[in-house]
Amino acid sequence: MFKHLLQRSFVVFIMVGFIYSPIAIGASKKPIILKPCTQCHEAEPGLLRGKLQSVSRKAKTMQIFMGSATWQVTYDAATELDGAKAFNKIGKDKEVAVSYAKRGNIYVATEVGVKQAADIPVEWIIDAKGMADLISKNKGKLALYDARPGKFFPQGHIEGAVSNYDAMFDKNIAKLPKDKDQLVVFYCGGPT
Repeated sequence: MFKHLLQRSFVVFIMVGFIYSPIAIGASKKPIILKPCTQCHEAEPGLLRGKLQSVSRKAKTMQIFMGSATWQVTYDAATELDGAKAFNKIGKDKEVAVSYAKRGNIYVATEVGVKQAADIPVEWIIDAKGMADLISKNKGKLALYDARPGKFFPQGHIEGAVSNYDAMFDKNIAKLPKDKDQLVVFYCGGPT
């Protein structure tokens, strides 16, 4: 009887090991940065970069979407918030950067930054018709650059444009015209 009990205990132990080992393995490989964020940022320990999925004011938790995984992070009165008036005022799918500390098995946000739309002066913004007019009036005198991530350039761009992704601007200075008086125009996919 003791031998039978020992065998059953061993089988249960093995089954529990198989059930929980993928969770432990998966937890260690959980991404800390959403893939589109890697165009401008690198993964950093203690920092999550992703999209906010939901906030529970009652439980004081938020869920951060990372593509293949979602992190649940708690917040408290000491958590600093930048870019929103309150946690429940952050819109769904807004890009956030969450600095966190691990307390036991709980991830506690120490600081949450909400990505803001680019602050572009109104006088710098033109519509498609204005852009077409600008190009036709300045043929040969205009340097036109596509500031979107490079992967979008082959999918479609304005004729005559050169890909010069704004996050890689410092590495692409050589693409700019030598004549400092030449009209330079950058376009993008809109504020993000």
